[in-house]
Amino acid sequence: MSCARFSFSTRLVGALVILFTFLSACGQRPPIETTILPAGNETPTDFAKLQVSAAETQITITPTLTATLAATALATPTSTLAPSFTPSPPVSATQPLTANQTTLPDTATPSARGTVTATNVAAETPPAEACFGSINGSVVADLNNNSQAEAGEPGVQGAKLFLYNATGVIGLYTTGNGQFYFPGLAAGKYTLTAAPPVGYTSADSGSFEIIVQCDKTVTQNILMHGGTPAPDATPTAASRSKITPVPAETGTPRASRSGTGASKFKPFSVAAVYDIAGCGSITAPGLYRLATSLTSQWDCISIYSDNVIFDCQGYALNGRDYNGYGVVVHQIGNVLSQRAPQNIEIRNCKSAKHKYGIFIDAANNLYVHDNNLSDNFRDTDERNFGQFLGLTEGGGIRVGATTNALIENNTTNNNAIGVDVRNGSGITVRGNTASQNSAWGVHFYNVQFGEIDGNTTADNIRYCTWGNGTVGPGCDAGGIMLQSGSSKNIVRGNTITGGNGNGIFIKAHGTPCGDGNVIQDNTINGALYNAIELSFCRDNKIAGNHITNSLDGIWLGFAQKNEINGGNELRDLGNHGIISWNSSQNNVSTNTIVNSREGLYFYSSEYDREQFFFVPGEPSDHVSTENCLCDNTLTNNAAVAIHLNNSIKNQITQNRLTNNTVNFLMEGNTAGNIIQDNVIQGGAYKLDAAPAQRVAFSTKPTALTAYTFEGRPLTRAEFLRALWTDSPGEPFDLQWFKLKMRISLAWMLGK
Repeated sequence: MSCARFSFSTRLVGALVILFTFLSACGQRPPIETTILPAGNETPTDFAKLQVSAAETQITITPTLTATLAATALATPTSTLAPSFTPSPPVSATQPLTANQTTLPDTATPSARGTVTATNVAAETPPAEACFGSINGSVVADLNNNSQAEAGEPGVQGAKLFLYNATGVIGLYTTGNGQFYFPGLAAGKYTLTAAPPVGYTSADSGSFEIIVQCDKTVTQNILMHGGTPAPDATPTAASRSKITPVPAETGTPRASRSGTGASKFKPFSVAAVYDIAGCGSITAPGLYRLATSLTSQWDCISIYSDNVIFDCQGYALNGRDYNGYGVVVHQIGNVLSQRAPQNIEIRNCKSAKHKYGIFIDAANNLYVHDNNLSDNFRDTDERNFGQFLGLTEGGGIRVGATTNALIENNTTNNNAIGVDVRNGSGITVRGNTASQNSAWGVHFYNVQFGEIDGNTTADNIRYCTWGNGTVGPGCDAGGIMLQSGSSKNIVRGNTITGGNGNGIFIKAHGTPCGDGNVIQDNTINGALYNAIELSFCRDNKIAGNHITNSLDGIWLGFAQKNEINGGNELRDLGNHGIISWNSSQNNVSTNTIVNSREGLYFYSSEYDREQFFFVPGEPSDHVSTENCLCDNTLTNNAAVAIHLNNSIKNQITQNRLTNNTVNFLMEGNTAGNIIQDNVIQGGAYKLDAAPAQRVAFSTKPTALTAYTFEGRPLTRAEFLRALWTDSPGEPFDLQWFKLKMRISLAWMLGK
């Protein structure tokens, strides 16, 4: 839901069930959402008495989705049972890590995700102020029974992990190499337990007390004995007997192509061509061509090599029960020392009923194109009913920790997320279709210097229970979402239509702001709430967009120094053309707003500082002020063209107001606003603020308040004396201004 809502009530924070008050003017949206398991959904006795919050018990989960809702992972190398296409090099020994050790050794190399490991967490006390950290690690098969996780020992897939504190529980399955990740956790004390899959037993206590600290990641490894996979948990060895690559009888070495238009992806060449007919691992360079459709319970094709082109040739990689990935690109190396593979291309694949159709753990120079990755995991039930807000999992394409990528001409419909890009730079998402997803069509999370260009996204929406108990659509679903510090990106030329919750949303509720983005030349029609929303961020530019039939056209909340100009056209909006709450120093100019209820509405109001803990400074630092509402065209707006409510010291000049019911509505403290040189045809003035609050010399909209260089308002006598006194060397514009003011005052005195 947009920021511009009208009532406060309780809501979720992050991955845990932590209740916040929903904010009337701009809903507080925590940064993370992970699947919440109701107590009745899981059978381990440790959780039999766990109480889930009232907001969650209203959600009905059907039995058929019990397993899929719990499945989530960050990276999934295949198990040791999966043969590889070429022998992989031996893994060098690494420093052992004990099962109860919660941090990596000092000599460990951070992964490509930039994870920061905490130290001495048991002795730390989490800060009282709300903030967030995370937990990651691996479930490892202790083959030599020495109570240590060592190089060469495989990860355990299918282990069920539970993370809980007093307020709720999160559940997930490990896949691939047994890695797991719980992001966006409020700082505090948690208990992590593991239920072994069939064929394994716990090698340690299986339960760990972990303290999460602000902006840190705690690493916890878990050991298990055994190695017999659960029935149907992975394809049997026999089902993988056909995976040996066969040198192609036809086909020549070739170079990857770069697609149309500019991107930072660079084409590369491969020397060998192979045909394959089964699931397995690719561990050497080459062009690998799929010869038949495949079905797998977990991951099907795993890539562990540089310089790989994987071509499905139109065949399908289908999953079961929405587990694992159709194609997954892994980091190269062991868990303590990894790097991103270089030069990867994936094309012409169909993938459905997986957690993600394609999952990129990390890469450098990546090209994913011409795939159909629809009908994978959704975070909703058959009613399209899901969790309220936060960061969801599952979808068509997931790209993580990647630089210089081109994601082009893919179809990603009916997932949780269509194209999901997290942590990277130089990534272009172009020409894709991402519709009917339950969360977002295209999602950027901590992505810089990227581009979202020419995509089509429609009807991305879900239903949920709002904090006040009301069931309704929206829930921050939308066409394009940028969050968690996604900055300096270009969102251009996209078509966003149908019932998206929001159109384009730059979100920064408790997470780093997305600054310096350009949102340009997009067509947005029919957004349920805001066509474009900026909250808590600055220096973004919105230009040349065509916005129709939404509730609000452009929403600003606690936003500073943004430019909303360059010919935005906003028509037929149910509420506001441009609405701004507690925002300052924004340039709102050269826009056309036609047939809305209110054209421009700028206001200030109090906010709950506990709920807006991430907003710096004092409330007095966040008022509506010093905005330029200039050179706009406002026509046929039913209630008012320009509405100011406790909004001060703005410049409202050279606008063209035609056939609006009321031209100016001023309420509360509107001191120091300059309303000058507007062209007005029809409509009425309505200046409801008390004269003492307006600090104006006339109730006419051409009234002006003048200030000294120190910012002190001039008294009437000082103003008139300065106005009628000419000084040598005054610039032409000041002389012109004084002349205009003398003519205006003479006209008013004559009246």
